[in-house]
Amino acid sequence: MSSGESVTPGGGAASPGSLRRRFASLQAKFLLGAVLVIGLVMAALIVIVEHRQRAAIVDEVQRRGLVLAQNLAAISSGPLLLYNFTALEQNVVRLDEEADVAYAIILDPEGKVAAHSEDPGLVGTVLTDPVSTRAAAAKNPVVQEATVARQVVYDFAIPVDVQGQKWGTVRVGLSRRRMEAEIAKTRRELALLAAVILLGGGVASALVARRIARPVRQLADGAAAISRGELAQRIEPVTSDEIGRLAVAFNHMASQLLQQRAALEAAHAELGRRFAELSDLKSYTDDILGSLPSGIVTVDLQGCVVTLNSTAESLTGCRLAEVRGCPAADAFAHIPELVALLRETVSTRAGGALVSGTVARRNTPAIPVEMTSTPLKGAGGQDLGVVAVLRDLTTVRQLEEQLRRSDRLAALGTLAAGLAHEIKNPLTSLLTFSRHLTRRFGDERFRQRFQSVVPRELERINGIVEGLLRLAHPTRLSLKPVDLVELLEEVLELYANQVETKQITVAREYAPALRVIQADREHLYQALVNLVANALDAMGEGGTLTLRTSGSGGADLLGSSGGWTPDRRVRIDIQDTGAGIPAAEIPQVFNPFFTTKATGTGLGLAIVHKIVEDHGGTVTFRSHPGAGTTFTVLLPITVGRPAERGGEGREPFDLPRLSP
Repeated sequence: MSSGESVTPGGGAASPGSLRRRFASLQAKFLLGAVLVIGLVMAALIVIVEHRQRAAIVDEVQRRGLVLAQNLAAISSGPLLLYNFTALEQNVVRLDEEADVAYAIILDPEGKVAAHSEDPGLVGTVLTDPVSTRAAAAKNPVVQEATVARQVVYDFAIPVDVQGQKWGTVRVGLSRRRMEAEIAKTRRELALLAAVILLGGGVASALVARRIARPVRQLADGAAAISRGELAQRIEPVTSDEIGRLAVAFNHMASQLLQQRAALEAAHAELGRRFAELSDLKSYTDDILGSLPSGIVTVDLQGCVVTLNSTAESLTGCRLAEVRGCPAADAFAHIPELVALLRETVSTRAGGALVSGTVARRNTPAIPVEMTSTPLKGAGGQDLGVVAVLRDLTTVRQLEEQLRRSDRLAALGTLAAGLAHEIKNPLTSLLTFSRHLTRRFGDERFRQRFQSVVPRELERINGIVEGLLRLAHPTRLSLKPVDLVELLEEVLELYANQVETKQITVAREYAPALRVIQADREHLYQALVNLVANALDAMGEGGTLTLRTSGSGGADLLGSSGGWTPDRRVRIDIQDTGAGIPAAEIPQVFNPFFTTKATGTGLGLAIVHKIVEDHGGTVTFRSHPGAGTTFTVLLPITVGRPAERGGEGREPFDLPRLSP
């Protein structure tokens, strides 16, 4: 057997791994901890006892030195008075016979040596070393350390006073060897006591650690077996203390785990069956979503895409694998209406309104869609996200286009009838004058009437034709930033004389944050002029004209990205306090050639309707007989896609739909 191997109690060599495990065991740690605690306690005890014992020995030595010096001073006061140097020499020699006395010296009143136990030749001399100097000058007992013959001594100096007068000084040098020997002896005794206590404490700790570690090791082995899946474990409790109760608890835990495993195995089989059912149900649900003709888009509460069905992928041009987890603003950047709808629903936790828009895709025509959204709720009513539904309106738009063609044909018939009615009267006048022209040309009065009536009627026909051309001709909008407040003030300035003459009060209610929009300034000015003129004509003297601007549709849901959305609109209200519009005339207000004025063509409001529609807006009104009328114009703050907003995209004679 090599010298590097260790032997187990059974006789075999212990491997390094088993040695490490043995020294890392609970028993070894407990024993090491107990020995360490006992060692620290004994070290502290030795330090304290040695310190106190040393202090006691030093104190005893100093008391002994003072007593010896005081005795020498007492027996030497008489010889000092009588200058009996022989007696003094005998006194110091007798004191020097003590085992621990290094020297004894008596000084006379002048500080000279009167007697010296070690060197009689120094009698009559003055000792000049610092210790001797301080001793000779002492008026009270003085204890000093001095080195004599390479040994350290305590020097005790006692002044000899006779009737209050100093007659000399007694010095006794006491060796420290005896004191050091006593201290060393005390240390040896304390070390021996510490070793005995440490050995006894270690043996006791080993026994206690063995008693504790054995059942704990059994518990550890049982727990390891349970971790391997061997649940049929049992430990016999041999004590009734905490370890015994731990063994009982371990047995109970093992039996409970065994029962739970049996229950889990049964539950696992049931879960497998239910999982298969859920998988079938999920496949069935996916088939339903994939078969829906509408697109389904879901996002989570952070606005990130979760699911898209196949119809939504086809409509948006996005693939679920590519956009899942992406923010909806990035995935559907080409559909700003959908982004705005999803953001509004996520922020408000309420269903969004029905929104129409178009999906522009690469290399394919734009698809018109209709979108709505609703919060996605869990089984417990908690918010999970938002569901948006997209419906392809291509077929609906085709049907609407067919309906618009039919409406345009009907509108053209009505328009032709109105045009014939409006032109018939001036044409009749012109025909009458033309028939009498050759016969009555010499009549001065006839020529004056001819010059007055014919140009007026021709101008009237020209105005009707220009109005029709303005109403029916495609409009090219020149979109630029327009300050609404400035534009409204220009309109008021145009009618300043009429306002002043009729003493009409003008109320201005402008929203300062909604001033500038993208619009065609000339056409919008014409529409506002017509609306303000109608309001002024509807009022008598002392009325109130209110011009109001405000927002419609809430804040900018697209943030700083811009783009067109129906939710970003500005509202313009033009309110009068006139007689109002009779209920029977309300359906015909925007029809061409409808007017209640004695003069006029009845094309003003029809032109207003067309200009507002060309800007992508709407114009409506509210009227109460006797309380006045309010015309409301809603315009997008940013007009996008001009080809879709009238102008270049409108067909000739695409007139506003006439009321039946």
